[in-house]
Amino acid sequence: MIYKFKDTNGTFTVENPQKYNLYFPLTNAKGTLLSSISPNLAGDIKEDNEHFLMQPAGIEDVRNNLLCRREFFIKKDDEIIRCSYPYKDTVECGLLYQKVTKRTKDLRIEILNFIPHNLKAEVMQVTMQNTSKKELRVTSTSFIPIFARAEKNLRDHRHVTSLLNRVELDKYGILVKPTMIFDERGHKVNETIYFILGYEGQKIAPSGQFPTFDYFFQEGDLIKPDAIEKDIKPANEKKAEFDGKEACAAFRFKERILKPGQISTFLFIMGMDENIKNIRNTFSKLDSPQKIKNAFQDTKNYWTGHLSNLSFDFKDDAYNNWLIWVKLQPTLRKLFGCSFLPHFDYGKGGRGWRDLWQDALALLLTENTKAKELILHNFKGVRIDGSNATVITNKGEFIPDRNCISRVWMDHGIWPYLTLSSYIHKNADLKILLEELSYFRDCQLKRAKEIDAGFKQKDTFLRARNGKVYKGSVVEHILAQTVVQFFNVGSHNIIRLENADWNDGLDMAAQNGESSAFSFMYAHNLTGICKLLNGLKTKTKSISLLKELKILLDRLDKPVNYANYKEKQKRLEEYLEKTKNISGEKVKIDIDDIVRDLEEKSKHMNNWLRKNEWLHPGFFNGYYDNKKKQVEGRHDKTMRMMLVPQVFAIMSGVASNEQIKNTWASIKKHLYDKKLKGFRLNTDFGSLYLELGRAFGFSYGDKENGAIFNHMVIMLANSLYCRGFIKEGHEAMDSIYNMSINEQAKIYPVLPEYFNRQGRGLYLYLTGSSSWYIHTLLEETLGIKFNYGDLVIEPKLVPQNFSRNTIEVKFALSGSPIRVIFSAAKTSRPFYEIKEIFFGKTKIIKENSRFSIRRKDLLENPDKIIKVHLH
Repeated sequence: MIYKFKDTNGTFTVENPQKYNLYFPLTNAKGTLLSSISPNLAGDIKEDNEHFLMQPAGIEDVRNNLLCRREFFIKKDDEIIRCSYPYKDTVECGLLYQKVTKRTKDLRIEILNFIPHNLKAEVMQVTMQNTSKKELRVTSTSFIPIFARAEKNLRDHRHVTSLLNRVELDKYGILVKPTMIFDERGHKVNETIYFILGYEGQKIAPSGQFPTFDYFFQEGDLIKPDAIEKDIKPANEKKAEFDGKEACAAFRFKERILKPGQISTFLFIMGMDENIKNIRNTFSKLDSPQKIKNAFQDTKNYWTGHLSNLSFDFKDDAYNNWLIWVKLQPTLRKLFGCSFLPHFDYGKGGRGWRDLWQDALALLLTENTKAKELILHNFKGVRIDGSNATVITNKGEFIPDRNCISRVWMDHGIWPYLTLSSYIHKNADLKILLEELSYFRDCQLKRAKEIDAGFKQKDTFLRARNGKVYKGSVVEHILAQTVVQFFNVGSHNIIRLENADWNDGLDMAAQNGESSAFSFMYAHNLTGICKLLNGLKTKTKSISLLKELKILLDRLDKPVNYANYKEKQKRLEEYLEKTKNISGEKVKIDIDDIVRDLEEKSKHMNNWLRKNEWLHPGFFNGYYDNKKKQVEGRHDKTMRMMLVPQVFAIMSGVASNEQIKNTWASIKKHLYDKKLKGFRLNTDFGSLYLELGRAFGFSYGDKENGAIFNHMVIMLANSLYCRGFIKEGHEAMDSIYNMSINEQAKIYPVLPEYFNRQGRGLYLYLTGSSSWYIHTLLEETLGIKFNYGDLVIEPKLVPQNFSRNTIEVKFALSGSPIRVIFSAAKTSRPFYEIKEIFFGKTKIIKENSRFSIRRKDLLENPDKIIKVHLH
């Protein structure tokens, strides 16, 4: 690893960090201000895609762009020190802050950046100390460019939009309020004020400013600006020439004599707001070094507390600390969405559909009290045709697509069930299935096959023919997403790929492509829904469903031949036509009848996939391309194999134990990289594959074309654990951690989206793999899971999991902290088994082949320590 941990709270340091082109996220508790920052102080600060305080930063800007907060000039006698240059640098990162320390010949410079958890402003504190034995005469000048507009204006009317800038000089800094938001579809009055305020020591204001690029650079440039190189006087009052220019917070501070050991501190408050009173209020809370110190400590305490509902102690400080950052990642994606960090320069804010549900898996563990509200809100994004809105904004609003493209991802229907099932089992809340919610409605119909040109609604609620907003139960939403897909098949009787599945790179087979990879999971979910419905019978014997949905419950009336793909397509077309304008009427159906229908569907899918998609090389085919050809298997001299179908064939239960053994052997043979010791997403297909997707245009070993993609590797581990292949599951899971800490990864303690062909970790912090890692670690490796509220303990631990002879985990259940301690004796077996379990002083007796503790006992017993003895 390139870093060293310095405590047990995840704080780490990196020497000479500029070598690695890395970045770190900063934000507050609500994500109202989002920053990225690098060890050289590059990155940006923004509120959303329309409001950037600093110029938007992609990954190459992190090391190459000087137009960011990275410059602070110190004129020492005749020497100019620039804080953008490395000086034996060390970076320290913690929850959630970055501190860079620089050491020049005579000065020790420390630069601290953080966003107070309860404020909408980034704080930057620059401290310099005279480390020499002589007095130093120093003059300090900041330079922080102010972009003050939308991301698109970087290449869309950049100069024209600078003409909108209006600059106000404040005693403590600069306020920039553009007159308008430039948009040729319709210009709007701008209300946002962008601000950077600063002071020295005990609120000593700057002696003057250079508020525009022109005034700061003059005949020079950023490398040698005249404001630094020549005796240019700063401004103390506004001039007309400052308007309509690129603005900057270039503050000149009074010349100081620093005695040996003496410290001088400069503080900057940066952000944006529509209300000047809010800006003044924010500044008043941060207008002294002591207030900054208090806000800094409060922020560290907040983030530590935020993560305290779930903690692990493997008696391995490095692993424990690494897990702290992995636990934080789902929260970061909740706040940042899939955008706003340097690698994630393709988003426009908000999170994608599957992100909502997968992040919720981890949030169920860390923020369980908010889980029900989150889940219910998410279901409102489902369309009656089984598809869904693809993006949810940070304001909780659903939008069809971030790029306004009419399209559908065929895997989207599987994730809500998986999260809902986890929630129900942890909270014993079967009643959530009966909660009634609206559906999403826009101009897209019949799974993007048709566009409703006459759609005039101002909102996005599905309405019945009578104009009233229609609401259906949660279980109806789940059925719509799942049963529609059962009938939505191609010519091989496999669910259609449509515009892509989990692998966004398989996006060029919309007409004829099919995905057995995720057909496995729809089969799995059909079985799981039956189990939930059987559980629901303790509350009610029947449920009401939209009348049109009964068309797809064909075993109740007019059964379809499931082996005939044309009959299935015909039945689906009937449903999609009738739901273009729904009746709004409901019919009451016995749960037993629904279960009987779904069980037949599940049985058919399982048998069909197990028989028809198993290939003789010893693994499952995952796809058919746009020419209706089988994708995987031997093609000429090339073996084509993909990891995704193997994962879901195992996880779904479709693969037999014998098939799992052969599949694992094939994975190790074809997808395991012996040098990097990781599992690749696919073999090298060797050329473009325009009949399947863009992924094969990427360089092999990157992104969706053969990278070691951690999301799918952790799901491989999860699937193997679930099926009882413990040794294999541990190998897959352990590979992720080992690659993450390997020096060739060149990353901070974080679980990246993927590792490239060189083993470099890329796309940091905002990735669904973290949610699945924590979920798998708790529920499979440690075996702490729930069955309708009761705690079930069935660990899948191997000797390699133990650094010493104990592992501890703490989690919260209805606000009560539960502590589980695993102790292990030495064993020669490949994995441990439970010898005995004590809850307090009570020995837990094994019932129905498992150890479980009733929810009521967990909550009522004051001694909430569970001891699990392994042998």
